Amino acid sequence: MTVSRLPRSFLVLCIATPLWGCGNASDPWIPQDVQDTERNAEVAQFASINPPPYGSGLVVAEGEFTAQATMTPWSSWWYPMWDDFLYAERNGIPSPLEKYDNYAHLYFNRTTTAAAVERNVAERSHADSWAGLCYAWALASIMEPEPQTARTFGSLSFEVGDLKALLLKTYEAVKDVRVVGDRNDDAWDDVYADVSPNYFHEVLTVELFQNKRPFIIDRDAGYEVWNMPIYKAATKITRDPTASTTVHVRTVIFVATTDVKNYDFVGTEATTREYTYDLQGRWRGNQFVVQGGAWTGTSRADHPDFLILRPDKVDRATVNPEIDIAIVDAILGKVQ
Repeated sequence: MTVSRLPRSFLVLCIATPLWGCGNASDPWIPQDVQDTERNAEVAQFASINPPPYGSGLVVAEGEFTAQATMTPWSSWWYPMWDDFLYAERNGIPSPLEKYDNYAHLYFNRTTTAAAVERNVAERSHADSWAGLCYAWALASIMEPEPQTARTFGSLSFEVGDLKALLLKTYEAVKDVRVVGDRNDDAWDDVYADVSPNYFHEVLTVELFQNKRPFIIDRDAGYEVWNMPIYKAATKITRDPTASTTVHVRTVIFVATTDVKNYDFVGTEATTREYTYDLQGRWRGNQFVVQGGAWTGTSRADHPDFLILRPDKVDRATVNPEIDIAIVDAILGKVQ
């Protein structure tokens, strides 16, 4: 399997796209009129820099191929909006953000109200049941080492679940990522078949097979957003015996999930997803130059909505104004 580098128009800089969650439909911290203005500007920009067709640089060959990223993403609870773990005391044990506030006071001489702010927004929010920190988790899990052991500071003890929660909060508003495809936000003109399979296969080839890098998919082609990092794949490409312009593809991907046993889970809970699709194009010797594609079978309804490429680095950001990333990093023991 070979492919040329992704064309410049193939990579989209995400500026205001609402990718949060196992996905928030909107950002509860930003007034809706501001969100609408940002969304309109975003659509206009995407229209100018990301024209179809996609996957125009893809070249494949018959055969079976496997690949695995050089790092495996880790699993975590996704801290949905309906779960008060982030801000509410349980059985006399402070929440992660209550511990954060105490730490900020004791070690930074700062008075913060991160837990109270989080509680206020959560209680006022009318977020969908699937809204949470899946985007933050998926991105952090391919960018950061996994917090694996508790950290203690005097009387304050941050368990693994606390550390992961705080780390994810610093990734929830990251915007400097490259997005392939466009989110289905349930608008009348949304295309359910996005992302197209030739588009998906080119990213799979370049990012995972060639560069050994994980990337993220929104596994739900509809309105909901369920981000998952891909770190391993197997694909089989078969020549159509009667149509010279078509090859059939079956791809199985391995993704990390948030299906963890408890908040303090360490390691990777993984599952597989299978997609089938046809690629259209022309043969050039033993190579097939791809010009388009279509999802087939059950994948016509069940396929990724958009893809997020792993950046080399990000500007971490949180939507909670009471959280200071430098303080979180001190808690995590991150080397500055």
